[in-house]
Amino acid sequence: MTENAGMQPEVGHGLTARVDADHVEFALGAVGIARGREMDVGQALVGLAVADDVTMRQSSARLLVAREAARLEMSAAAAVLANHVAIGPRAAVGVVVARSVEGDVRPLLDWRGALVFGAAFAAVSLVLRPLGRRGRRGR
Repeated sequence: MTENAGMQPEVGHGLTARVDADHVEFALGAVGIARGREMDVGQALVGLAVADDVTMRQSSARLLVAREAARLEMSAAAAVLANHVAIGPRAAVGVVVARSVEGDVRPLLDWRGALVFGAAFAAVSLVLRPLGRRGRRGR
């Protein structure tokens, strides 16, 4: 289902592949891709949400991209990219990339941890690269 821009779709109790509208509201359903200016998600699953402002309540998302603000209340997201992120109580986010973050945030990695992880990954890749080339030559 694809909605035209300008409409205000409300998706409830269903599965939707794609929603594209100015204001999007959905509850008790699942949406693959949702785009709009304002988005309000309640008790739903989202694959990708792209909007100016996103509010999630008791929901789960794989990726949230908000040009302005993303608010999560009792929700979970694998990754959030936004200008401002507000994480409420009992909310969890795997990766946050934001200009400002408020709330009870417990990141899996801070910038120092990410730097160490990246350096370790690069070192292991350099060590294993010659082993992979030798295996191909022997065939």
